[in-house]
Amino acid sequence: MLPLEGIRVLDVSRLLPGPYGTMLLADMGAEVIKISQPGYRSTIMTQRPAVDRNKKSISLNLKTKEAQQIFYELVERSDVVVEGFRPGVAHRLGIDYLKVKEINPRIIYCSITGYGQDGPYRDLPGHDPNYISISGILGITGTPDGRHVIPGIPISDLAGGMQVAFSILCALWAREKTKTGQYIDVSITDVMISWLGVTRGDNFLRTGQVFRRGERPSHVYKTKDGKYICIAPIEFHFWERLCRLLKIDQYISDHNEILIFQPPNPQKREEIINRLTEIFLTKTRQEWMELFHKEDIPATPVYEIEEVFNDPHFQSRKMIEEITSSEGEKLRQVGIAVKF
Repeated sequence: MLPLEGIRVLDVSRLLPGPYGTMLLADMGAEVIKISQPGYRSTIMTQRPAVDRNKKSISLNLKTKEAQQIFYELVERSDVVVEGFRPGVAHRLGIDYLKVKEINPRIIYCSITGYGQDGPYRDLPGHDPNYISISGILGITGTPDGRHVIPGIPISDLAGGMQVAFSILCALWAREKTKTGQYIDVSITDVMISWLGVTRGDNFLRTGQVFRRGERPSHVYKTKDGKYICIAPIEFHFWERLCRLLKIDQYISDHNEILIFQPPNPQKREEIINRLTEIFLTKTRQEWMELFHKEDIPATPVYEIEEVFNDPHFQSRKMIEEITSSEGEKLRQVGIAVKF
């Protein structure tokens, strides 16, 4: 039995954050009913097989009275509603929290938007690059003198979806004690700022300073075969092992140079980076990985996506699954991260 069996979720969200959050709930056994608008198309449709797994679906034009009545009937027998419209849209459609609460006082209603239900930015449009930009995440990503680098996955969309799932679980537990539902306002930019606060934001509030990570000896290096490795000898004992392995014992005492964002001796840092760059070009990626594993040094290959899915470790962890679609088609999908 999965943890969320018996919980019914109505998902009227679109794009990625809301559907990703309800996918997490569906993976854990919740009955998720995706409510889509007839004829709606978006670039996110290419990702639908992933975020719509384990879900049921129904197509409703919620601008019509007939569709609204069907939605209300579903609400009577549901536990959760998730929507991702801009503020005010759900009210105009007649499916906002106040209306839904009249039908089912035990309902948990989660709204996910870019900027939240109130504040000066509440009505602004946006997508993942906008959210990581205005939250400060992009501002600290990249080299100090280079361009900002947008990550390869939509971090804020996925983070927002995770917060949707987490907050709904908290509300479900609270309902066990209060016997009533509640409204949840998830702002993606709030989520990203909260992530910032765990590491860099807290430092800024205490010291007034923050720097881009930039180039550090704990970084990515090219190998002899044109591939890349990433080393992260953060703790001193790992740095010492790396230096001894590479026969650069003279740098063991310079451990702080790999940790501090603004080192006291930038020339020394550049010297270490240049030396490591030269050394790592002398062996292939696989040769280096064998040495790192033998010496217990935290280092990994920089994989391309196809390498991830072919890695025996992730296959053994069932992070690549084969499923059968409703049309009988065999599909490969990324597996569930949490194991019970």
